[in-house]
Amino acid sequence: MDKNLYKSYGYKTIEILIVLLYAILLIPILLNYWSMEVYGSWIAILAIFNFLQVFEQGHATFVGNKFNRIVNSKPERGKEILGSAIKINFIICLIEILVLYVLYITGSLRYFLDDTINDKTVVLILFIMMLYRLFFGSYRGIIVKTLNPFGLIYKSYQFSLTEIILDFFILCIAAFSGLSLVELAVFWFMVKVVYSLIILYQLKRLLPEFFPWWKTGNFKMGIHNFRESLYFTFSNFLEKIGNDGVTLFVSAFLGTSFLPLFVATKTIVNFGSKVSDLILSPLSPIMINLYSKNQKSKILDIFRSYWFFTSVILIIGYLGSLYFIDDLFKIWTSGKLEFNLLLYSGLIFIYLIQNNGRVLNDFFLGLNKKKVIIIGSVLKAAVLIILYFFYKEVTLRALLRGLIIAEFVVAGIWFPISIFKIFNFTIWNKILFYLNIFAVFYVGIYLYLNGVYKNIGLLLFVLALPLPLLLYFQYSLIPKNTLAIILKKFNIKSKFFGSTKS
Repeated sequence: MDKNLYKSYGYKTIEILIVLLYAILLIPILLNYWSMEVYGSWIAILAIFNFLQVFEQGHATFVGNKFNRIVNSKPERGKEILGSAIKINFIICLIEILVLYVLYITGSLRYFLDDTINDKTVVLILFIMMLYRLFFGSYRGIIVKTLNPFGLIYKSYQFSLTEIILDFFILCIAAFSGLSLVELAVFWFMVKVVYSLIILYQLKRLLPEFFPWWKTGNFKMGIHNFRESLYFTFSNFLEKIGNDGVTLFVSAFLGTSFLPLFVATKTIVNFGSKVSDLILSPLSPIMINLYSKNQKSKILDIFRSYWFFTSVILIIGYLGSLYFIDDLFKIWTSGKLEFNLLLYSGLIFIYLIQNNGRVLNDFFLGLNKKKVIIIGSVLKAAVLIILYFFYKEVTLRALLRGLIIAEFVVAGIWFPISIFKIFNFTIWNKILFYLNIFAVFYVGIYLYLNGVYKNIGLLLFVLALPLPLLLYFQYSLIPKNTLAIILKKFNIKSKFFGSTKS
């Protein structure tokens, strides 16, 4: 089991690296072979496609969790859960295709796309992609989850890794060959079907006792589990609003042809999320362990440690990049995209706020405080929708302001309020709790001034002077024993990943 666990972490790490390479290499290739309109349309279509899968993904998550809990103690019951899920899944996919049809006849798709691509073409592309989900993809997504309780999760990472590489070559071949988006969808469908059949064969060979997967179970159990899964569906939908939903907001308000610039800039900013992942992953188990021992003050120290380490790395990295990012962006995109400093600065500001809430989000997840997470997602979505509804004209500045406010409502208001209910903070501790979000806004204002105004170099220099003092004050609040525990964890993590290479 330990060997399989090592493999799982190893493949997951490789997957993260491949995802980064995927974006870095794919964007300049597509920019060289596709027009902004075609590239932007594909990005928007993918975002809509991801939204359409919300029912099946929520269902698969619920069924996978239920299967994992019961299969080792009651294998026959596990088979019934799996068989019932397979039976009802066909109906779920038909519901998603029906949603696509409703979007088409109501003209809702037109809201997110420019006139460069008509509704019938968009629907045809999405219908081809949804047919793959109907007959192959969604079933594969459920059956792959049978690997988890048997220590074979590393196999699912292998499958995912291979699929990322396949997606890369599908798009590259389509771009090199000059395929239309409809032809790309057909090509995508064929490759995905073949790959899914290979995976299904592998799953049959790995766990033959569960094949045929549809043999047991019934529609009654399937319907019951589908109803139970709607909580996960709703949660998944809210999560997509913060990701694919933002992409569609950009497309609706700034135009589909703006999406390539938005996605390229966001790809660079998202490098910071990988740094945060590296720091956060060993801290999550520590927080839950400390909570079980009622050592709440040490959990607060963990929050501060995460904020300090990520603040130092991200702020220095992002501010340092301002001196060369324009030239680097021009080289990376072969001059096809014009770097937008305001967009770059705004997305950094947004991510820094998100990063402030990530450690709190992981803490709530570890305690199974789903209500807190759901309310946070609802608040973010509601703020975005309300703000953009009242905007007479949504410019780039207005869009960024809306995203910043939405993130702050969750990471800067809702999560702290929820934390204060768990911890008995003094007024002074509550003030110190907001120290990092204050530092984030300080950096955000600095970036905004740098992105909007010109010829204020001296003012920017003066504004930057207090930052080292602010970071040092954050550092001084962290007890030395907490720092020692964290550094020890990172040392173990380093050795652990080193062992996967042997």
